[in-house]
Amino acid sequence: MPDLSHSCPESKDADSVNTTNELPIGSIVRALCQAANSGPDLLYEVMLKLSLMVEATAPMYGLSTWTLETGQRPRLEWAEGLSEAELSAGQAIVSESLATDSQWPKIQVRDTSVCFVLTSARPGCAGAALYGLCVRPLSTQQARDLGAIMDVTRLAHSHIAVGRAIATSEPAEARISKTALPGMIFASQAMNDVGRVVARIKDSNSTVLITGESGTGKELVAHAIHRLSRRCEKEFIPFNCSAAPPELIESMLFGHRKGSFTGALRDNEGLIRAAENGTLFLDEIGDLPLGLQPKLLRFLQEGEIHTLGEQSPRKVNIRVIAATHKDLEQLVRDKLFREDLFYRIATLTVKVPPLRERPEDISALISHYLSHYARRNDRAIAGITWEAIRVLESYSWPGNVRELAGEMERLVLYADENGYITPEQISEHIRPVGFQKHADKRSGENLELLLEDYERRVITETLIRNDCNVARTSEALGLGSRQTLYKKLKRLAIDITDFLQEDTEPGMQFRAER
Repeated sequence: MPDLSHSCPESKDADSVNTTNELPIGSIVRALCQAANSGPDLLYEVMLKLSLMVEATAPMYGLSTWTLETGQRPRLEWAEGLSEAELSAGQAIVSESLATDSQWPKIQVRDTSVCFVLTSARPGCAGAALYGLCVRPLSTQQARDLGAIMDVTRLAHSHIAVGRAIATSEPAEARISKTALPGMIFASQAMNDVGRVVARIKDSNSTVLITGESGTGKELVAHAIHRLSRRCEKEFIPFNCSAAPPELIESMLFGHRKGSFTGALRDNEGLIRAAENGTLFLDEIGDLPLGLQPKLLRFLQEGEIHTLGEQSPRKVNIRVIAATHKDLEQLVRDKLFREDLFYRIATLTVKVPPLRERPEDISALISHYLSHYARRNDRAIAGITWEAIRVLESYSWPGNVRELAGEMERLVLYADENGYITPEQISEHIRPVGFQKHADKRSGENLELLLEDYERRVITETLIRNDCNVARTSEALGLGSRQTLYKKLKRLAIDITDFLQEDTEPGMQFRAER
């Protein structure tokens, strides 16, 4: 996670502020060569290290890593800070980049995205790439430095036999530990647990029920399940059961034939058939009219639908994901929801915790939305003060992530150009009663610095003991996943020079911007 005090760079020419990182080019080439000739675990390790190098050279708004088997679409392995639409755009760029060695994208001044190919897809050999969006268009120096990294990857490829197959057999736990929730920003154990559940059920054909309060991101979880599943190349069709008139829901879902009822002027195949071989997402299923529930139950049980105006039912092959913020068990007791339908859709349940139960996610979300809305509205915001972060973290957020996103957008729009967001700018209902601007500021910041220094020292020492191996270091620290360590390396600004430097080889020197 970026430094929250400088989440958005000032509108200063980046070329005028350069520092030098001494990165041994030879070491990087050998690491890429070794990764391209080894299994996916080492390849993933190098992808994370390359992410750190790119982030140090030009601040990234979001990053993602992808793999590609020949003849298939790129598969997302991990993402941070990118929306569903941005991931879809990135998938297209990665697909084109991984298709052939000769068409790797060139990095140019004013570019707003970067794509690095680690290994190209060939028969029996998986491809891998890193894709990211820049906070600001690349300066001349940043484009030159990132171009040097790209040249390193080309140099690595010129020294290896790319035809060697990359083994795809990997322990189940290893796959689970590095599975992310595409499009979602989190750092908490609670959401890591959600990610593990999603990793286990993503390829099941059973119906999934996602529960949680409004604004927690239930639809994003549904999107993640679809994107990570075998159905990811087919359609994801969302339908909100509370947003359509009750008398039209049956026709919208199951379709109708021309003339089957008054106003049926043309055939309509319905959303269920439109989602053939893909995923149908039924949002707010607790609001589904009671009279329509038996027909939905039959569809879920038999895998067939009876379109209005047709003589016989037809089979369909789709995966259904439902979501609700209501207590369905209470609705069953109140006779407002069928018990048999409840048990049918609740076969696999994913509970998304409210934001107040995962406060450690708040700072990560603040950082993301600060960059997101500053970029979307073309605002140069210097950052947010630690005091303002504490105010936002102390609020219970009854509207959950949706409410926090709205508040961050308001703060970005009202903040002074190149200024910092302060507690005084936060909405009055969010600020604690009797909040004092300078209360306990010094002691809080000193404690925070002490804790960060200790954490930085522990992580650095553990990396050294484990030969800078991300997987072993994560396991030794009990972090659960390599993404968690990656985020800590960024947040604590641990020098990637130390991370990759080999004392026995002076190598070539690489300039990069902070």
